[in-house]
Amino acid sequence: MKNTVGTDAGLPPRGTPKNYLMAWLLVMLKDLNLHGYEIMKALKENFAVVSDPGTVYRALRQLERDGYISSWWDPKEQGPARRVYTLTDGGKDALALWSSALEQYRSNLDSFFSLYTGTWAKEHPSKPDEE
Repeated sequence: MKNTVGTDAGLPPRGTPKNYLMAWLLVMLKDLNLHGYEIMKALKENFAVVSDPGTVYRALRQLERDGYISSWWDPKEQGPARRVYTLTDGGKDALALWSSALEQYRSNLDSFFSLYTGTWAKEHPSKPDEE
C-alpha cells in the first residue's frame, strides 16, 4: 500500500471528492465477501447508487491491484464461477481515510447549506468588530 493520500485510485482525492465509487466499493466489502453483481445490486437497491458494470469491474480490479481488496473464484454447482471480493487490511486503512475525507466534506456541505439557508449567522456569533 502506498502512503500518499490522493495518488492511489482507492484513496480519497485531495479537495472535494468527485467519485465516491471507490469508497462505496470498500464500504460494501467492510463486513461481507461479495461478487461484483451482488455489490452493484445492493448499491442500486439500497442506496440508489447506479454505475455502469464495466466501471465497477474496472474499479474492483484497480482496488485489487492497489492491495485494498483481494479476490478468489467461487465455483458454483450451477452456472459459471464468480469472483468474490474481500477487504484487505490495506483496504480497511483506505476506508478509514475515505471516511475521514467524506466526514470533512459533509461538514463543509453542512456549513454551505447553513450559509445558504441563512441559519449560519445564528449558529456562529458575529465577530466583535462587526457589531
